Parts: sequence; structure tokens; C-alpha cells
Amino acid sequence: MFKITNHFFNTNNRSYFITALILFTVFLSYYFLILYLRIGTDIQIHASIAWSFFINDDSIAPNFLYYFLVALTAGFSKYKIAYYAASIIILSLAVVFKYFLNFFYINKYLPWIQRKEVIGLSISLLFIFCLPNIDFFKQIDFKHKIFYLGQLAPNVWHNSTIIFLFPFAILLFFKSYELLYADKFNKNLQWQIFILILLNALIKPSFLFTVIPAVLFLFCLKVVNGNNQKISIIKTIPFIAGSFFIGIEYFIIYRLNYSSKVMSAIDDSKVILSPFEVWSHFSTNIPVAIITSCFFPIVYIFFTGGRILKNKLVLFSALNFVFGVCIWIFFAESGFRKFHGNFYWQVVITIYLFFFSLLLHFINSVKANELSKIKQAFIAGAFILHLLWGIFYWLKIIIFKGYS
Repeated sequence: MFKITNHFFNTNNRSYFITALILFTVFLSYYFLILYLRIGTDIQIHASIAWSFFINDDSIAPNFLYYFLVALTAGFSKYKIAYYAASIIILSLAVVFKYFLNFFYINKYLPWIQRKEVIGLSISLLFIFCLPNIDFFKQIDFKHKIFYLGQLAPNVWHNSTIIFLFPFAILLFFKSYELLYADKFNKNLQWQIFILILLNALIKPSFLFTVIPAVLFLFCLKVVNGNNQKISIIKTIPFIAGSFFIGIEYFIIYRLNYSSKVMSAIDDSKVILSPFEVWSHFSTNIPVAIITSCFFPIVYIFFTGGRILKNKLVLFSALNFVFGVCIWIFFAESGFRKFHGNFYWQVVITIYLFFFSLLLHFINSVKANELSKIKQAFIAGAFILHLLWGIFYWLKIIIFKGYS
């Protein structure tokens, strides 16, 4: 359907598939250890919600797809352990799917680099992470140091629904970009985007919060600048439908006050405007959190004098990221969900895509010899810092039994 399978499934991709199999095994073992060592994450909570949906006569969430697939993979068993086993299989497959898409789009935008380099870059994107904030250094006991909370993380390994959402969000991002800048109207592409928007809504609508306003904003600019108004309006139809899906989910969750029995809600929850309240709950220094989370983008933008923001892919990802951070800043939930951080998840997706687009641009810039060797070293070093810290944090979750 997405013209991606033909790219993957051929005899020349043996090393690629061996790497994918290794990744699946590694992450299957990783998530098994999280469950075996009883490390508290959202994976166990979401598995319990899936079990409760189908065994405990619980209400079903409007974004039910992940929970349904867990239950289906578990064979709708009455034993909760089957849902845990199903969770780690699905999450490991989602990570591999994310790796597939990294590989595909790196190869598409950087067709001149060697396969082993594509594999290396695809894997590295799976482990990039935010650098630590001041809160990290305040804790003397290393076990309780704050790596993640209050930061803008481009990857997380503890929340199952965002892990499962990631590959579908990546697809939606790049397909939306293609639609935005396509010379001709492509009905097939529009249908693909509609299906991806529906899947995003049914898994977790977080990325829709940013991609819909970003696309509509850019289409409005195109119309103002004299582009075909009729074609631009037609292209926005899937995104307008996405707004409708979000409205339905909002009504079910906040107007009908949906809550799973697993969450033990004691009061109603509503969406409220509360600037910085939730973020400041998790971070004592938000400006430093932004700098350390976005160190690679900041360094790259600084050394290029902001010129990289003229690149259409980088601009689209940056716009999504700005919308994502603004939602995290201004919106919150009242009641029992207040500090669940449910308006944070779009940040994870958008900063990942921002890093991704900047990495593509950086490698092309190096090939075109547009940057001095010193600038290349500083920019590459910034990215490597995010990667090394991400690998360390990934291991820290297992070693110190916590993701904070």
C-alpha cells in the first residue's frame, strides 16, 4: 500500500533483516526483563487495561487499538500473564517497524550512502535521548537521579501506547510532507493519509494534535501565496476528518467521563488552560530543560545561522515540534489525571522527527561540503552525546529499575 514493502523484501536486504531480527530479540529480552524484574512502567498498566476491557466487563477507550491487539494476541485469555506476554511481543515488533521506517526514509533522502551506514543511522535514532537537566545533579543517590521527567525526550521505552504509535506517526509525518509539497493532486496518497490519521486516532491521538494544525497552517500559507485554492482545500480533507476524530474522543473521555476501572478514578477530569503548571511540576528549571533536551538542534541551528530552517522538511518538523511544546506548556487536565502528563506525548514524537529531519539535512550538508570540519565536529558531537546518553539511560532503566 505504501510502496515500502517492495523496497524491503528483496534478496539484497539480508543484512538489513538480520539486524531487524537482532533488534527484535534484544527488545523482546529488554521488555521481558522489565516485567520479570517488576520495574514499574506503563506497560503493566496498559496490559491490565487490556485485560480489564475484555475480562472484567470494563468500558472500552475510544483509542482502543493497542489494547485490542494485546487482548487479541493474548487470545482473550482470562490470565493476565498472557496480556503481559502479548505486550512485549507487540512492543518489540513496533520497535522493529520503527527501525524499518528509519531505514526506508534515510535511504530515500540519502540514497548515496552505503547500506551499513543506513543501518547504523537507523539504529542510532532508536536510542537518541535528552541530555540531563539541573534536577539530575541535585540528587546525590544515583539510583534516584532524574533522567527523563521534565525533559523533552525523543524516545521513551516505558510507555507502551507511544511506542506502538511511533511507526504510524512517522509514516503520517512523511506522507503529510509529501502531500504538502506534491506538484499534482494524488488521490491514493490522500487515502493513505486518511487511513494513517484514523490509525493514529485509534492508538493515541497525540501526534494529530500537532500534524493537523501544522499542515493546515502551511496550506493556508500556500493559498495566501497564490497556490490553487481548490486543490489546497481538497488536500486538507483527511486532516479536517482527523479533527473530527479528536472531537469524538474528547467527548467520550471528558464529557462522558470515561475511565478504566484499572485507573481507579475518584473524580471527573477536564481539559483546562494552565500554563507551565504540569511542566513545572516535573522540572525546576524549564529553560535549561529546553536547552539540554534540544542540544543537537540548537548547536546545528547556531552553526548554520538558522539557515537550515529554510529546508522544507526541517521546517515542517520544527513547526510540529513548536505546536507540540506549546500544547505541553498551555494545556492540562483537572482531576485525577492532572499530573499524568497526557499532553506531553506529542512532544516525544515531534522532537524525534525534528532530530530525524536535522540528521538527514546534516549528512547531506556534509556531503555537499557546506560546513567546515570544525562545525561538522561540533554538530556531530552534539548528536553523539544524545545517542550515548540514550543508550546509558536505556540500560539504566533495567539496572536501577526505574525510568524517572
